Amino acid sequence: MPGLPPPFGRHSTWIVVGAAAVAVVLVAIGFVVFTRETTPVEGVVGSEKVAFFEDERVQDRFEDLGYAVTVRPRGSRLLGERTDGADFVSPGSRHLAERAQELNSVSTEYLPFSTPMVLLGYEPVVDALEGAGVAVREEDGTWSFDMSAYLDLTEERTRWRDLPGDSVSSSNRNEVLVRTTDPRTSNSAAMHAVVLSYLLNGEEVLAPGPVDEGVSETISRLFLAQGQPPESSQQPFEQFRDLGAGHTPLVWVYESQYVQAMVNGPELSDDVVVLYPGPTVFSEHAVVPLTGAGNEVGRLLTEDPELQELAAAHGFRTDDTAQFGTLVEEYGLPVRTQVTDVVHPPTYEALEALLTSIEDTYEASGARPPVPEEAGGRGGGGRG
Repeated sequence: MPGLPPPFGRHSTWIVVGAAAVAVVLVAIGFVVFTRETTPVEGVVGSEKVAFFEDERVQDRFEDLGYAVTVRPRGSRLLGERTDGADFVSPGSRHLAERAQELNSVSTEYLPFSTPMVLLGYEPVVDALEGAGVAVREEDGTWSFDMSAYLDLTEERTRWRDLPGDSVSSSNRNEVLVRTTDPRTSNSAAMHAVVLSYLLNGEEVLAPGPVDEGVSETISRLFLAQGQPPESSQQPFEQFRDLGAGHTPLVWVYESQYVQAMVNGPELSDDVVVLYPGPTVFSEHAVVPLTGAGNEVGRLLTEDPELQELAAAHGFRTDDTAQFGTLVEEYGLPVRTQVTDVVHPPTYEALEALLTSIEDTYEASGARPPVPEEAGGRGGGGRG
């Protein structure tokens, strides 16, 4: 009869069997894909790196490589002390990596990326600092910040309302100070102390041994005069962004925090200016593995091209300098692809001696103990 399908013969049977076999194979492959096992890895990191580790692209890449990585934040100077079963720790400098290695009796470290320290200010503030001879706009359009001239202002206890011109509100009676994190816990504050100590020590890197009392007292005052310090490196950045110049006229941050915000959001306002301290210091973000899985995370962050590219997308500088340069050009960011006025941090022993003396000054002043970053800082781990 017309319209009926052909009879179900031996050839048709093989088609059905073949199709069924293919379906079984596809189901099996799908089962393998969706039940792929990954090794869980937990890290303790500075809060400025949480956004990078929580980026879905970063997590997906680690999963492709066989690892499910979660992180929680802690101040870099403390993260080596209470690892609580973590597989790796990631402080913001080699000096604090050495501290973590010593505390945990390990010798390995990885240095996957770095970033220079910069200052952020609002245009009216920068205009006033330019009038005071502290800020200078260079021929390439980027801004420099004279740290020696800044120290002169702090020595005279200059207030924002005392700066020349009318760019800064006459009601701002606060001292001209760079806002930082807590030097007792945070790497970014330690990097500020590195630059200050270099200048106060006659433009010489601190040597191991007893800390010069005058250097320690001056630096301690500049930290204490800020009031209660933020608990994490992300907090003063967010206060600067959200509360404006009245609350935080000038803040010391990682350059990567600025680039990360401008590329991945939330963006800073159009009147925010990036200033490069003269001199500045590079923060070499390290990974100190505490287990075999943590070692693989450190190795992959350093060697895997895709993870290196994603680090650059979060504002970090990698060995492939073209990655950062391409990003800056694409987004038209007012940052320097090359930073030349840079000082080197002192040895681990010398910097720890300085930070310990600052810590003692905090204690003697009656300042409250630092708040653990897990309590006060941004949370970490997972994709939520």
